[in-house]
Amino acid sequence: MAAIAPNLASAADEMIQTKYACEGGKTLDVVYVGDYAVMLQMDELVPLKRAKSASGVRYISASKNYTYELWGKGNDMNLSTHDGGKEQTVLSSCKP
Repeated sequence: MAAIAPNLASAADEMIQTKYACEGGKTLDVVYVGDYAVMLQMDELVPLKRAKSASGVRYISASKNYTYELWGKGNDMNLSTHDGGKEQTVLSSCKP
């Protein structure tokens, strides 16, 4: 029964749905639940998990199938991908 308790606690986390308006008129939809998030990117749901950040907030792909990183400080979020070891900005200056 002890192994079930942590799952019950995470189920009680508040779900926060945010639609961001990004540079270039693009949008980013993200649902946050505890230390996890799910975003809609290129018509796919992409799971993310919170990662260490020196300042602000940072989420990285929770699946090996994706290389996304969602990061930001205050109300300003950015989305990048790490293809072939190179960071490429996907969306920038995203605000709720």
